[in-house]
Amino acid sequence: MKSLIFFFFFCLVITTNTSSITNTSIAPPEFNTTNKICMYSYWTVYIYNEISDPISVHVQSGDDDLGNRTLALKENENWSFCEAITLKTLYYAHFYWNSKTAFFDVFDNDSSNRYCTPWKYKVNRRCVWLVREDGFYLGQDVTPFPIGWTKLHDW
Repeated sequence: MKSLIFFFFFCLVITTNTSSITNTSIAPPEFNTTNKICMYSYWTVYIYNEISDPISVHVQSGDDDLGNRTLALKENENWSFCEAITLKTLYYAHFYWNSKTAFFDVFDNDSSNRYCTPWKYKVNRRCVWLVREDGFYLGQDVTPFPIGWTKLHDW
């Protein structure tokens, strides 16, 4: 019984969505304690395509494969999860654009604490990736480029 209670309260919960960018900000979702109970942080990671051509993205972790998504200009891929008790949650992605490819971690504890939204009690934290022709930028929110963005990777 104790194992079942532990699993219920501390299991990793994943949701995925693909939607079009409709404005220049992301409204922070309310922290929903009825669906997700997180020991540390509850995260949502966004990947926005700012390239006029479609790009393909394949996101994975050690436990989850979120599959392939094709994103047109201004579309995004996003998913939410509770950070692991060990603070070692890791998601990585393969990106494909015409003949170019890139592969790197899109979420880990170090970069999330440095570039994404800071911790605040019962507030969903965000990491937002912006994919551009010259590379990959990480920030806390969708803001006019280049304000608030840090380039972390090239194609």
